[in-house]
Amino acid sequence: MLQIAPTYSRSFSNLPELQSHAQYEHDNTSYVPVHELYFDSDKYIIDKGQHYTFNEHAIKQLFSAVNVNGLYPVMMAVEEPLAASNYINKLVKQSRISKLLDNKQLIISNQATDNCVIGVVSKQYNKYSNARYLEDFIERNEMSDALQFERAKLKNTNLTINWLEEDYSGIEIDGKLDRSKIGFYAGNSMVGDAPVSSALSVFDTLCTNGMKIKMDLASMRIVHRGNTTMKWKLKTMLEQTKNQYDKVKDRLNTLLSIPYNDESAKKLLQLNAPISVIPELKDKKLWSPKKRFKSDFESTADLTRSINILNDAPIRYGGYHTDAIWDSKYRNGQRSMYHFLGSFTEYAQTKPADVQYQIEEEAGEFTSWVHKHKEAFVC
Repeated sequence: MLQIAPTYSRSFSNLPELQSHAQYEHDNTSYVPVHELYFDSDKYIIDKGQHYTFNEHAIKQLFSAVNVNGLYPVMMAVEEPLAASNYINKLVKQSRISKLLDNKQLIISNQATDNCVIGVVSKQYNKYSNARYLEDFIERNEMSDALQFERAKLKNTNLTINWLEEDYSGIEIDGKLDRSKIGFYAGNSMVGDAPVSSALSVFDTLCTNGMKIKMDLASMRIVHRGNTTMKWKLKTMLEQTKNQYDKVKDRLNTLLSIPYNDESAKKLLQLNAPISVIPELKDKKLWSPKKRFKSDFESTADLTRSINILNDAPIRYGGYHTDAIWDSKYRNGQRSMYHFLGSFTEYAQTKPADVQYQIEEEAGEFTSWVHKHKEAFVC
């Protein structure tokens, strides 16, 4: 069985701490061309006499680079000592594989005691570190003056930051201005697993709920390719992101305008909406048009069961703020899709950073879906 190093993961709540870590990461990361690669003792990779460990992301990238994407789970399942290493060593010695590796380079992290391979990319890869990304975004970009750092997540070198607009807020909820702010997620990765990108966001400054809303705009993604500077591309991307703020408000107003009740819950199920925002709902096997039943009675019973699960979900999974608004006397029992979704984004705050961000992304997908299908909910 292959022995791999743990993947680094961390959350940041203040910008100076993130900048310091990004600079340390930059100073302790190197790009080394692949030479004569072979494995030793199922743990170390040796190249020109230098020993390296691999983390999961890097070993998967290596297998992808030589067009054997399904090899990782097989190698992890083999318990016999050295079996995985012997197989991989025979594989990389083949001329076809060797030629593929000639154009590759290892990304080495020197932050730990053992030099660890954290990525495998082509020699044409644009080495745009998180430190340089932050420098271009903050120190050289006048747009950053209107933005507020909220939080960040780092996994391996995949960095996602949530920025909020200082002035662009004031979504009206229940007849008054809410504390939600519009902003965006922006990020970068040093190991080729994600482009420089941005996606719109909504963030509640009271309960820290958030959602990530993607727009189908190519200008909001920058691939790591070639030798061109990223700075001007980054500025264009951020300007394009800000130009979409009104579209975010439209989506939120759509959520607020659609009541949440038994009938709307039924329509969500019948229209196959992406309602499994949180992992727990995915396990409930809710009613859907694609689900097969032996009879109409069985289908109707399962539909009723699923509606009840959705109705119970806000109180079951939401927290303090959901409890306060779900049965608010000021709303006389009138709930909207916005309040329904808010229970899941509040639930996300109790999860690890990577799960939290995934739930917030799926919440954004749900929001966009409801906006696209809003006519179906008009009585």
